[in-house]
Amino acid sequence: MELLASNQGTVPRRSVWTFLVLLCVLSWPVWIVSGVLARGGQGGYDARWLVAQIGVMGPSLAALFVSGSLSRELRRNSLRLLPFVLGPLAIPGILIARASPVEVSLMPLRSAVATVVVTALVVLFFFPLNSRILSPGTGAPQTRPPARVILLSLALFPALFLLSWALVGARSGHFEIAALQAGPLQSTWILLVCFAHNLLLGGSLGEELGWRGFLLPALLRERSPLGASIVLAVVGGLWHIPIDLSAGFGIAGPGAILVRIVFLIPVSILFTWFYLRSKGSVLIAILLHTSVNVMSDLGLSSYDGAAIVFGLLTGVAAWILWAFSPVLRGGAPS
Repeated sequence: MELLASNQGTVPRRSVWTFLVLLCVLSWPVWIVSGVLARGGQGGYDARWLVAQIGVMGPSLAALFVSGSLSRELRRNSLRLLPFVLGPLAIPGILIARASPVEVSLMPLRSAVATVVVTALVVLFFFPLNSRILSPGTGAPQTRPPARVILLSLALFPALFLLSWALVGARSGHFEIAALQAGPLQSTWILLVCFAHNLLLGGSLGEELGWRGFLLPALLRERSPLGASIVLAVVGGLWHIPIDLSAGFGIAGPGAILVRIVFLIPVSILFTWFYLRSKGSVLIAILLHTSVNVMSDLGLSSYDGAAIVFGLLTGVAAWILWAFSPVLRGGAPS
């Protein structure tokens, strides 16, 4: 049996294939049963949405199950991580589903407070100072990423999206952000709730333990950072097939799958750069993912047009990093 080298030992290649199969098994049937695919992604944050979130957790759950099967130490690590992956479903998730808000910004106060509090606990748990957390893909303990990398992980994608929005708005003369129309304090609260919701229940926590916590380090053992990023983008795009066939991704029909993969390639390259610069921090990946997804909840005018320009700008940013950053040419973090 061919093995993948790790700085903590060896990981069977078949474990990667098990992960790929398991993440689809854990996600696709749940999405179908929940009924969200039948309504094309429309509707509020109700009970069907909550059931579908179990499927959204598929990549992270698959990573914890497969990683935990490799050694006793990693099994203990997976058991430590599991409550922080499923906990958001049981606490803010149930409160949100009972209230069934149409938009995140309309979430009732009790649900919003629970979301923000649980998010704070999750961030503290995944913070690099928690040395008990091991990478599911390498078994290595966390190390502290540079402060500038943490700040950049929060700012880069929103800055690129807002630049895209400004460019599109300059043509139409229409600039509006609904989340900022409620006054300084209320608007700040809405932004915080939107960010917290997307971190917990918008895909970030449910996916990144799988994508950057398990699959990326496994791919980097055999491929260059660029090659690993492209493979991960393809895997992530194919995992979204049921959603894209139902709701589309910029366009309707099978072409949505290709559009998502094309979009994910530069995003994945940028994520890989952050992964390498942060020495494998899962928290950085979660923050990055959240900073992308949260933009759709802010009520930006001309959002669809801005999203297209954003895709082009991320492509330019990814090319610049690949061309000029030694990190993307040098392999996994030391």
